Amino acid sequence: MLLSTHELYFVLCGAVALFVLGVVLSYLAHKGSSNADPQAALIARLEKALPGAQCAQCGFPGCRAYAEALAAGTAPCNKCTPGGQNTTDALAEILGVSVPVDDSEDAIFTPRTVAIIHESICTGCTKCSRKCPVDAIQGTIKNPHRVVEYDCIGCGDCVKCCPENCIELVRLEPTIANFNWELRSIRFTGGAK
Repeated sequence: MLLSTHELYFVLCGAVALFVLGVVLSYLAHKGSSNADPQAALIARLEKALPGAQCAQCGFPGCRAYAEALAAGTAPCNKCTPGGQNTTDALAEILGVSVPVDDSEDAIFTPRTVAIIHESICTGCTKCSRKCPVDAIQGTIKNPHRVVEYDCIGCGDCVKCCPENCIELVRLEPTIANFNWELRSIRFTGGAK
């Protein structure tokens, strides 16, 4: 089935009109984004740099709230525990600030917090494993679950959703395996003058 000359002309004009409309809409979208609120753009960049675990370990209810506080200058960029040093460096770069150094002994030697499941109480409902943002909980339905300590970020989401109250957050005893080996340096004060 071939198109007549008038039908072909109509199709070509429609294609050209759609192309021109696409160019105009693209231009308007680009112009609108360049005039957008720079604070909103900064918040979006900061939120994208965060891991998205929504664990609240930074002291804010989620990554968006932490990004907003960072953009407002009311929070330091080194509070994202799951993101680690790479996230801290990325946030500092976006903000154009130097990475804050926490010299307190508590920050250096505080062991990680992880969830543990009391398997004798766990009924295997799988609510915790569905809620875990990093898939650190293993187990099958109607069988006790367990937490992979290495993967757990200690967000507490599993504790909040467990109907059996068989999960708790505990601080790991510092060992060679779980110590924070990414320490930059330890400065000693006092001594020789």
